[in-house]
Amino acid sequence: MRFYKQREINYALLLPIFLLYLLSIWVQYQAAVMDGRPPQSVVIRQILFCILSVIALGAASLLKTSFLLRFSGLWYLLCLGMMASLHWFYDPFMFSETHTKRWMRIGSFTIQPSEFMKIAFVLFMVYLTLVYEKRKAERTIQTDMIYVCKVLFYSIPTFALMYLQRDFGTSLVFVVMLGALFIISGVHWKILTVMTSIAALVGGVLLLLVFTEWGNRLLFQLTFSQYQLDRIKAWVDPFAYQDSIAFQQVRSILAIGSGGLLGAPQNHTTVYVPVRESDMIFTVIGETFGFFGSTLVIFLYFYLIYQVIFAAISTNNKASVYIAITFIFGLVFQIFENIGAAIGLLPLTGIPLPFLSQGGTSLIAISMAMGIILGLNKEKLLEIEFRHNTELKLQ
Repeated sequence: MRFYKQREINYALLLPIFLLYLLSIWVQYQAAVMDGRPPQSVVIRQILFCILSVIALGAASLLKTSFLLRFSGLWYLLCLGMMASLHWFYDPFMFSETHTKRWMRIGSFTIQPSEFMKIAFVLFMVYLTLVYEKRKAERTIQTDMIYVCKVLFYSIPTFALMYLQRDFGTSLVFVVMLGALFIISGVHWKILTVMTSIAALVGGVLLLLVFTEWGNRLLFQLTFSQYQLDRIKAWVDPFAYQDSIAFQQVRSILAIGSGGLLGAPQNHTTVYVPVRESDMIFTVIGETFGFFGSTLVIFLYFYLIYQVIFAAISTNNKASVYIAITFIFGLVFQIFENIGAAIGLLPLTGIPLPFLSQGGTSLIAISMAMGIILGLNKEKLLEIEFRHNTELKLQ
């Protein structure tokens, strides 16, 4: 059976993707200029990442959804292996900068395996969901509970590695994607209510621990770092700590505010923002194009999200909808968290702004996911083969 397919080109979905590619080149150039760095090498590097991303997008779009889901367990294990290998093969430079083992180095490039894990995670969890729905013709709260526990069990290795890498921000993306999958697959509302209540309770307890001395000691024992606690304190009252732990967030707010309605004038003094090219890339848009330009970028994201959802629903295929909705919820969370942190509505978590933040791994991984969604276009019937020569057909 062929694992690739011919397809029609979905120009409506490709348009916002390529606009974001072009915008990423411009914002990285502008960030380099604002920081007084030579922009030529930055632009060349970003163009290279965009070219690789286009190749990844095209290649992923040719793969059949049935092929991806059938071997989703293998993709999941491979990504787990890559993340686990960071314990030994981590990038020493990034470790010295962040004190975390999240990146591996290949030549002059760094790779963050957790970005590829997002794709493998979605495919495998969707696969488990489809298997459950096929085998349980009549769903009950008991069967739904077994399904949820099974999915959470298979998720443990991912969250354990995220915990060891101290990557709380990326962990939240996986939580959001799981929540979206549970909702879209129709998990019983009582189970969803209990899970939401537990999440809210855990969040409230963590906030309480952050603002108490004994709570800080407990969090340190759980391997939380001081900078993570400082981010919460800085978010609650940033201007009280504007010269210390809230310096980055306050500078981000000032930079975006300096853009006004249509952007700061050419002769204005650029507001210095640490890590402008990565976590704070939205400040470049806000300062240069103001409220109007920032709104256009947000609408571009909304247009992309709309086209992804429309492309999935138009296939009339349950698997396509599950994959697209689960991934797009993770993407929406990243957009919401990054921009919210830049304007002071949310605490900093280190989550990049999709497509625009510096980082080739993130851009390539998102492009692969967009390619998979593009490939959903022609596949009306999904077939998944099981080990015991049985066949699952989902329409």
